[in-house]
Parts: sequence; C-alpha cells; structure tokens
Amino acid sequence: MITVTDPDHIETSNLTRQFLFRQKHVKKPKSGTAAATLLQMNPLLNGHISARLDKVSDQTDDIYSDEFFQAQNVVVNALDNVKARVYVDSRCVTNSKPLFESGTLGPKGHVQVIIPNKT
Repeated sequence: MITVTDPDHIETSNLTRQFLFRQKHVKKPKSGTAAATLLQMNPLLNGHISARLDKVSDQTDDIYSDEFFQAQNVVVNALDNVKARVYVDSRCVTNSKPLFESGTLGPKGHVQVIIPNKT
C-alpha cells in the first residue's frame, strides 16, 4: 500500500517544482491530488494507494505508529523543514526502514538514500 500524506493545499508556487500538479489543482489538497494523478498515470495502482491529510509528527504517532512504519517497505519524503526531516529519519531508523529523502533548493534537486545502520 502506498500512503501519500500532506496536510497542505496546492499553491501556484508548487507548480514549478511538482510534476503531479497543474494550474487546475491550485487550492486542492496536495495528497489527494497527488494520489489521483498517480492513478491516472498508472491505473494498476487502484486499490493500492491512499491519501491522507495528516502531518507525520509526534502528534500523529497514533496513526503513524511503529506498526505503520514496520508495514512499509520503504519511506519516501519531500519535506520542506529540517525538524520534519529529522523526525521521519528517526522513525525510519527506529523501525529499520530505508528512507529516500528528497528536496529542492531553487532549480536544484537532491535525493539521498538512507539505509539504517548502513549509510
């Protein structure tokens, strides 16, 4: 199961750095729109993707519990603040899950692969 979660809504500034969003998506929830776009791109994802509006943080440990993380094969994030990145990284390390960390700064993007206790 792919879980896409983001409590934010799409802004015009997101359009230049996110290929899943178009002008018609502005003001819509990011997670639901991303999931719907992915389903259009790959209908085989039907029944295998869910969209949530929850922020992954210590306030949502009841949703994103150790059991949730342990059920994942991999975690992929695209977070825009250091506190959130550190939190997700710590949950992945605790649960021995690989993390694909990604982000942008201006026109540049980066991806870092983190394998707990190896990298």
